[in-house]
Amino acid sequence: MNKLEVKNLRQQFAISRRGGKKAYVKAVDDVSFYVRDGETLGLVGESGCGKTTLGKTILHLIRPVSGDVLFNGRSLGGMSKEELRRERLKMQIVYQDPYGSLNARMSVGAMLQEPLLYHKLCKRGESHIKVEELLRRVGLRPFHAHRYPHEFSGGQRQRIAIARALAVNPEFIVCDEPVSALDVSVQSQILNLFADLKDELGLTYLFISHDLSVVRHISDRIGVMYLGKIVEIADEADLFDKQLHPYTQALFAAMPVPEAGAQISDAILKGNPSSPIDTISGCRFHERCNFCEARCKQEEPTLKDAGGGHMVACHRVV
Repeated sequence: MNKLEVKNLRQQFAISRRGGKKAYVKAVDDVSFYVRDGETLGLVGESGCGKTTLGKTILHLIRPVSGDVLFNGRSLGGMSKEELRRERLKMQIVYQDPYGSLNARMSVGAMLQEPLLYHKLCKRGESHIKVEELLRRVGLRPFHAHRYPHEFSGGQRQRIAIARALAVNPEFIVCDEPVSALDVSVQSQILNLFADLKDELGLTYLFISHDLSVVRHISDRIGVMYLGKIVEIADEADLFDKQLHPYTQALFAAMPVPEAGAQISDAILKGNPSSPIDTISGCRFHERCNFCEARCKQEEPTLKDAGGGHMVACHRVV
């Protein structure tokens, strides 16, 4: 069963140009995929490709321009404001910056109590017990409830952010680069915490990252995003064994290899990404692709199955 289905989702932002003419940044452009119940789908791609915007649009923190998101088979786009508010209790997000996402003026206990009391998930007299349970679940101690965000390390702050997401008993969490601001040793602790919580609570994740090694550690399947599009998606082992899209090949070639004398791949990107405002015709990767053909410049490839559920959007492959 699919926990989440994204269908032809589009998100764009209006900007002004000289002369008052409006243009639009196409941050997410006709994206479709699914996340199975209890699965972790990793999402990778270079900065500015639309990963974070996609996560926020899925949760309807930003309303999509078009397309639909189905959560547990129900369309979020067709819900009233009150229905969406109730449904979004089951869908939470953990942000990249653990300090910026916390209220510096509130104690940890007050931050964790707020969603519990607002959504009437427990009585006021019982909220401190629930706060203590949340803190213990993420590896902190009950006395931490009386402290403020500036009194914690980066890893501890991220644990608090995770506890806040868990407060409303979610089923699905968007993890927006939740370890990229942390030291490497702390990253592994937080990743293990995510994995433990998934097993204990039956959670489903969309795990956004630019680090392939991080995504490999935690993901069941991995999607690759380029300039607002999903260009490849496959099982973690399948993708790491064989990359089909030229952009995915370039991403993997850029991974550091901790071996002396390791051979450097020739799958190196040339040029810069095309503009998300004036998108080019055909495949939007063709200007940087070493295998570009005439068809690539005219016809945009669609995401197709290359075998075994390995989806790729490339004329050369399918």
